[in-house]
Amino acid sequence: MGKEILIIRLSAIGDVIHCTPVAASLKAAWPDCRITWLVGEVAADLVRYNPHVDETIVWSRERFERRLRDGDFLGALAMWRELRAVLAARRFYAVLDVHGLFLTGMIARLADTGRRIGMSDTKELNRLFMSETAPPLGRHVTERYLGVLRPLGITATERRMTLVVPPAAERAAEGLLLAAGRPAGRRLAVFAPGTTWPAKNWPAAFYARTIRLLGWDFTAVLCGGAAEEPLGAAIEAAAGIPVINLVGRTGLLEMAAVMARAAVTVAGDTGPLYIAAAMETPTVGIFGPTDPASLAPPGARNAAAVGRQPCSFCHRAVCPQGDIACLRAVTPEQVVRQVYRVAGRGPGERLPERERAARDLR
Repeated sequence: MGKEILIIRLSAIGDVIHCTPVAASLKAAWPDCRITWLVGEVAADLVRYNPHVDETIVWSRERFERRLRDGDFLGALAMWRELRAVLAARRFYAVLDVHGLFLTGMIARLADTGRRIGMSDTKELNRLFMSETAPPLGRHVTERYLGVLRPLGITATERRMTLVVPPAAERAAEGLLLAAGRPAGRRLAVFAPGTTWPAKNWPAAFYARTIRLLGWDFTAVLCGGAAEEPLGAAIEAAAGIPVINLVGRTGLLEMAAVMARAAVTVAGDTGPLYIAAAMETPTVGIFGPTDPASLAPPGARNAAAVGRQPCSFCHRAVCPQGDIACLRAVTPEQVVRQVYRVAGRGPGERLPERERAARDLR
């Protein structure tokens, strides 16, 4: 029987997808190994159908921490004991903590293993729980995660993110687009405007103008979670042209299936951007407080729109200046140019972009 490996990466959506090359490289090196992935509830579907992952264990860090905050210590203790029982029921050759928190270090200690391998650049004393740590292979977050394979003697061979959408989600996505009256022969441009950080949110008016400028050649589709429904409605109203608004109407896998049907996805530094890239849909990522050099999907089919300011890449969830100047420096026209660069031009795109823009402003 092959080696049993436990990967710990609970969240967030983008980070879970960035971690999938770790599983792929493990399977490439050790085809008979058995990989178990400990993942949070929100991101579980992103690895559930991954061909390189043999088993998923779903455990909600968010629910655990909420119980602690609310003083429900018995509830939190019950969750902890349940997880301990699950992990203690098997013996792992190695545990790879690709999350790097104090909490995930404690989880790693619950597992029956002689090797706990973490990342050398963590900030929450995670290394105290590790038997070994490894430096990143490079600057990009995927290279950071792949570093944990070094102590196993594995040379990382896979960089492509993996996301598999089951047939049911494919059918659901197609049904939503048909019900919305998707125009025949029109290419789709998906927009995912919401993020979990206020400092990452490109203004709604900028999204609306981008949709108008692209409206000659693309049908815009808005995607996002239920919490972003007011934002989606505001962008749809301001766009002034027909928009397919699916915000709050899809799960992650249905969203991925919609993106797979699109010519391009436009989003900030947020999970849907990396979902689209994993589905091999061209992307335009809008970056301000975070650095695209370490996060943006690589390759010629992906672009990063940046309006570099002295305060750029501060990595703050809330803009310290209160004006998100780094994001406002990214113009809709800049994003439109990047869209045409990565998505290419279709047979119906006869007018030069400057003529379209001028016509839009009349």
